[in-house]
Amino acid sequence: MALKTPENQSQAQNNENSRKLAIQEKVSMFLERKFRRSRSFKTIETYKQAINKFTGFLASKYNLDFIQLLKAIESKQKDPLDIIDDYYTFLTKCPNKTGKTGLSRSTTANYLSVAKEFLNGEGCKIYQEDIRNRFRLPPISRTYEKGLSRQTINRVLRLSNPKLSCTILMACSGGFRIGEIVQLRISDIDFTTNPTTITIRAETTKTRQTRVTHISSEATTALKDYLAKSGLREYNDEDKYIILKHHDERIRNLKHNITGKELDKKPVIHLRKLLEKWETELQILGSEERYARDVTVAIQSLETKLSKVVREIPDLNTKNDNGRNYFHFHALRAWFKTQVTDAHQSDFAEALMGHSSLKLLYYRQNDKARAETYRQIEHAVTIADTEKFDENFTEMQEDYQDLRKQFDGLSKLIRNLEKNVVLKTKS
Repeated sequence: MALKTPENQSQAQNNENSRKLAIQEKVSMFLERKFRRSRSFKTIETYKQAINKFTGFLASKYNLDFIQLLKAIESKQKDPLDIIDDYYTFLTKCPNKTGKTGLSRSTTANYLSVAKEFLNGEGCKIYQEDIRNRFRLPPISRTYEKGLSRQTINRVLRLSNPKLSCTILMACSGGFRIGEIVQLRISDIDFTTNPTTITIRAETTKTRQTRVTHISSEATTALKDYLAKSGLREYNDEDKYIILKHHDERIRNLKHNITGKELDKKPVIHLRKLLEKWETELQILGSEERYARDVTVAIQSLETKLSKVVREIPDLNTKNDNGRNYFHFHALRAWFKTQVTDAHQSDFAEALMGHSSLKLLYYRQNDKARAETYRQIEHAVTIADTEKFDENFTEMQEDYQDLRKQFDGLSKLIRNLEKNVVLKTKS
């Protein structure tokens, strides 16, 4: 038995450090490849979480790390398919958010997919057909998710600040994804058209395809008010984002918030830690990664603000059967789809939302036709534009007066005809 000398211990420590560094490099390369494809920091966070879960499984089941596992596979001591099979069993026994045993089907499928991709990238070929012969995931179950009502959205709007209320109204009337809204620039908005036209750039969409949509008069007013309050109303810098803040801009704002405050207070200590984190990211992250991080922060900020507002309304602070909050940004996109479909314009809704399907392959409208169709359904995606209602009511009153005059004229004509008939009968 070899004696544990300082030299041996030092060599073992160096080997351990080298192995950890090699693992970090492999994981970093894997995540970098995924980022190049998705350009989404949120996606990378999801992959990191999945990698960490797989790492925990390897340690608990085999007492191995990635490097040791790859060596065991290379020497035929471990079969990649057996590893995936064991990993699936492991995931079915993990506690979920509700405290019960077994992760959700979607989470399990995601974790298995990431593990398979990672091993495939290291030369351990695992084929889906072989996995199917071992086990199958349970069938997809669709949980019921209650739709939002106009009254519900109105209640949330009344408690929201200008930025949040503007975002909600745009989501309701334009069918945006929240990530698309936060990446809008002033140059993407055309206030000169009726209705207001929004161009969603390809690099900001899920499908990587440019599309054009509109927002209601109500949302247009809210957007103009928000831009004015934010100092962007002059529209001089067309490349300026309406919501998104760059990394260095967020750091400047955070430094300004810290200045002059008592440094030993808990909130300030938290801000200083956040500042340190952001400054570190500014140094180590590339420009694309910083931009992706900025998008993630902007989305999380809006989601946090929305959750805070919803919590202030007890009967709205509920969850659906799938454990998701009843009121969330994607529910607003679903509300848009429902409203426009109920207005008998289902294909139009799909086109504005950017859904890809064979049915929409040849569904193309020119700018004039698209604007006219939107004006026809605008009432369906308007939440509480009282000015619009007042205009419609005034128009209805004017139409009523016109109809009343026509009715009185016809009544008088009928009475004259009756008199003439009576006179002719007597004669």
